[in-house]
Amino acid sequence: MPVNRRARAMAVGMVLASTVLFLSVDYTVEQGDTLTEIARDHDVSVSALIDANGIKNPDLIRIGQVLVIPGTDKYHLVGRGETLVRIASAYGTSAFSVARANSLSDPDRIYPGQKLLIPTATRSSGGSKSGGSDGESEGSTNSKPARNRSGEYHIVKRGETLESIAAKYKGVSADDIARANGIVGGRIFTGTRLFLDGPGYVGGGGSGTGTYEVKKGDRLGDIAARHSTTISKLASMNDISDVNRIRVGQALQVPGGSTWVCPVKGARYFNDWGFPRGKSRYHEGTDLFAKYGSAVRAPVSGTVELKRGSLGGLQFNLHGSDGIEYLGSHLDSAGEKGKVSAGDVIGYVGTSGNAQGTSPHLHFGMYLNGLAINAYPTLEANGC
Repeated sequence: MPVNRRARAMAVGMVLASTVLFLSVDYTVEQGDTLTEIARDHDVSVSALIDANGIKNPDLIRIGQVLVIPGTDKYHLVGRGETLVRIASAYGTSAFSVARANSLSDPDRIYPGQKLLIPTATRSSGGSKSGGSDGESEGSTNSKPARNRSGEYHIVKRGETLESIAAKYKGVSADDIARANGIVGGRIFTGTRLFLDGPGYVGGGGSGTGTYEVKKGDRLGDIAARHSTTISKLASMNDISDVNRIRVGQALQVPGGSTWVCPVKGARYFNDWGFPRGKSRYHEGTDLFAKYGSAVRAPVSGTVELKRGSLGGLQFNLHGSDGIEYLGSHLDSAGEKGKVSAGDVIGYVGTSGNAQGTSPHLHFGMYLNGLAINAYPTLEANGC
């Protein structure tokens, strides 16, 4: 949905025997935008856009300019027996768009009287070559073209399944598509971009060991509790004769089952990989919704760099000890940087960059050898 959304005006109508509130929204001009394209993408006329913003010269709009999109979005009050698919269809949009706009952790669970934002429809088209990424990784060291993926993708159409999609392409199986896109349970959404090939990866959840670097003020008991183990086990694993004597910088072996830490404890999320984001951009990450200022923790040990951009806002790049590059965007403020251990606070949830006006969240991405991989299976495997 367009960034910097806020209510401007409201009228009341009746659709599906339920109340609908019509709202205008704000849109921030991006590079390459024209007034004609913005009007087309939001299903309004150019003249209505000009009138709403007092534009004197339609050929002069600037990057970063905030435009009011008049009367495009609606709120729908759910009626008895309604489903998300039926509601979305009535407004000419898709169930996943409504789920994304309302941060629904389970799109199948809605209830009578619930108020749902019906987002502005955006247009995107499929093809055989890869489109742009979601843009939230601006400034990331990983926002380079994928090296290990053919670039072929498919935009999911209504009624399609992984099996029916695979049947359209020679040498591609449903399992290939599920693995390449981190699909859990075979569930896909209309309008999503799915790559046809790529490696599968699920981090953490192992039974081996990891490492933890002792910091100033650490006690062995605190480290043990942090990794769900006991002082005696840590002492045994590291040949420690005196549990009261550990030194700053000392590398301790810790149980591997707890070495992958959920980046935002208790966050709400669902598998929004591949969802469309504006024109020719698709989501290459998982949005973790949480309270403003919630701690963001390093999922693994590694080295953190901080960056800032107009799209991703304040963000971190974590070069993980597991060989994965982690990205977190829209931070409110930063935490530790440089060398960190799993569980260290490296930032705080916010709405910086193009997340201004949306619910506070962390755009969380993972990259393997420069290739974006879906973080959702890893989050699920580690009970996040």
